Amino acid sequence: MYQVAEPLPASIPGCAEPGHHPHLVRTTGAPPRHHLGTPVVPTWHIECCRCQVATVPHASRAIAESRWTDPAGTHRIPLSQLRRAREQFAAAALAA
Repeated sequence: MYQVAEPLPASIPGCAEPGHHPHLVRTTGAPPRHHLGTPVVPTWHIECCRCQVATVPHASRAIAESRWTDPAGTHRIPLSQLRRAREQFAAAALAA
């Protein structure tokens, strides 16, 4: 599994805190404990390491961006839960 991070596009607001630089992250490859030989869809999420928050991963970049800008923040998780969210996404995609 590997990740490529890029700064958020200017059209997406960053964090409210000054000095924070959230990134748009594309993850490719299987998460730990994934079944060998089964395909894994690349996922997108946005994370801010200083806030320790990320969006729930999704296969659509547009949905990842909308999850970041959602005022309710219903699709934001602590950064520490990102690995588990990736595993759940991969399992759900495999079941579908």
